[in-house]
Amino acid sequence: MLKTLIKKEITSAILDLRFVIAALLCIVLIPLGMYVSRKDYEHRLAAYQTQHQEYRQRHGKGVEPNTEAQAFRPPSILSIFAMGVDPFMPDKVTTARSGLFRTTKESIVDNPNSLLFVKADFIFSVVFIVSLAALIFTFNSFSGEREMGTLRLVIANSVPRSRILLAKVAGNYVALSIPFIISVLIALLMLDASPDVSIISSNVWPSFLVIMGVTFLFMLCMVSLGLCISAFTRNSMESIVLALFVWALLAICIPKVSPMVADVLYPVEGANVFDTNKRLVAEDIDNELVEEREALRKKCFEELGAPESDMHTTQPHTELGQKANAQYEQEFAPIDERYQKRLAEALRRLEQDYRRRTNVRSSIATNLSRISPFSSYTYIVSELSGTGVTEPDNFDRNAQRYQDQVKQAVYDKIIVKRGRGGEAYEYPNEFDPRDALIPEMVYSYPTLAQALQAVGFDIIMLGLFTVLFFSLALMKLNRYDVR
Repeated sequence: MLKTLIKKEITSAILDLRFVIAALLCIVLIPLGMYVSRKDYEHRLAAYQTQHQEYRQRHGKGVEPNTEAQAFRPPSILSIFAMGVDPFMPDKVTTARSGLFRTTKESIVDNPNSLLFVKADFIFSVVFIVSLAALIFTFNSFSGEREMGTLRLVIANSVPRSRILLAKVAGNYVALSIPFIISVLIALLMLDASPDVSIISSNVWPSFLVIMGVTFLFMLCMVSLGLCISAFTRNSMESIVLALFVWALLAICIPKVSPMVADVLYPVEGANVFDTNKRLVAEDIDNELVEEREALRKKCFEELGAPESDMHTTQPHTELGQKANAQYEQEFAPIDERYQKRLAEALRRLEQDYRRRTNVRSSIATNLSRISPFSSYTYIVSELSGTGVTEPDNFDRNAQRYQDQVKQAVYDKIIVKRGRGGEAYEYPNEFDPRDALIPEMVYSYPTLAQALQAVGFDIIMLGLFTVLFFSLALMKLNRYDVR
């Protein structure tokens, strides 16, 4: 009996005009979106390779005393499925002797129109096209049959109501999966035609299979949601209105409003204000260093009785002035080193505190948005694609690791002596700055296991939403009175 009911649901869904429209949308838009994502990835990869090669050719060998090594972030190959936060991620990291690296983002936009509209990547197609198609498939599954009287006849034949619901879920799910699978296969052919993208590579296919599995779970959730809405409404008009309202609420309102609510609940100053605070702290410490330096120089010259005219020049003319200047430079070196460490530590504490507060705000926004299955699905796919909300922290870890590599290979080999006349540099005998090599940054994205660990809760939430919608629909169907 269950097979008969499932066949009936599949047949009625496929013969409906809605199936033709949904199939056309999926088969046209999903491959097209994947093709555009592929071309965008190729463009970003070419830009990265060009920047990296030009920099290595000019600065890969030989260092100057004030060398600032640079490294570039390669695009994630899995970003073809979800752009996520990638457009807002820094492109370059610049190291410094102080131990504090800088990150920069290229502001050049090749196509300003792309900033006005959301890019139609795979995650966009599923969230805005496939989910809406699932609701259109199912919005009148119960309310429509209630209007025509067929639901009463089926229930009157002593068919278990749970079996009726299960048949509708399975039938509509299969009908929705057919055009989706066809569109994905076409998209894969387009991707595999690229010399830079290989679906069968070990970096792509495991994550791709997981993304597909999560996508099919999301589609099942949307089918269950549509049947739940249909079970709670009396006619088809109420069903379509409520379905569109719920879809807009879950797909647009909750994900967009959650960050705004988080800003109100846990406000954090902007990046520009934070940079200003860092500059003020650095200026205060530098001013203290200048005052202590002047006091020390004055003390050294007064103790040896050097003329005051020698105290205000970097090259004293008298013998006493030269002795006083040498004593000053010797005593000032540890003071300067202490202040440099103090400055680096103060700025590091500021950055750690700012990162902690922004992470708290992001966590609030993430947890608020999880009341929508659309948000959970977006978090899962973007994290698996290496473009999720944890990627900024991953970039900082890669940048800090590169900073440490450059420090060990270059900065620790250069001895800096600071004085009133500026900085002087000395090199150990075994270190030749002309042959020194600047390390390359080996950027690492989270592994599949690490990504799954980060999104495990969202996968559970997506499964719970599916069970919830199915249970509500069954509860309402069990209360339906055939009389």
